[in-house]
Amino acid sequence: MKSIVLATDGSPSAAEATVRAVELAGALDATLIAVAVEHVTVPAYGYYGYADVVTELAKMEHEHVDEALARAKAVATEAGVPCEVVHATGSISEEICNVAASHHTRLIVIGAHGWGPVRRLLHGSVSSAVLHDAPCPVLVVRADQATAQTTATAQVEKARQ
Repeated sequence: MKSIVLATDGSPSAAEATVRAVELAGALDATLIAVAVEHVTVPAYGYYGYADVVTELAKMEHEHVDEALARAKAVATEAGVPCEVVHATGSISEEICNVAASHHTRLIVIGAHGWGPVRRLLHGSVSSAVLHDAPCPVLVVRADQATAQTTATAQVEKARQ
């Protein structure tokens, strides 16, 4: 069976990638496999309460990944596209490529934040890493500025509630 992997992190660019991946899966009669990767970066030094902070960060990241996968599955279900979800843990780009390889996928769809060179240097670029290591073609989707701003505003309002 044909499949398309959607790499999502719940960001505005991932939301746009979700729409494109669902459209492609529907048009190609393919199964959508939504993958989100749990990755918590913690300081290398300890202090009083360190274990509590690490535990809380891990819990928040786990919940964030579950929410991102639930949103992607809801979009696919609404469009009538079969969707599997994969909650992975580890190196983000490696896990995305591993899921694509293990499912013999035909395409990976991933969002790009559109960061400039300095932010990309500081934070890294998951989409670039996936492009270099993917076992199949990769479609990189950028959210338009209006969509990104609207989504960011909605997320801020949700956080305030």
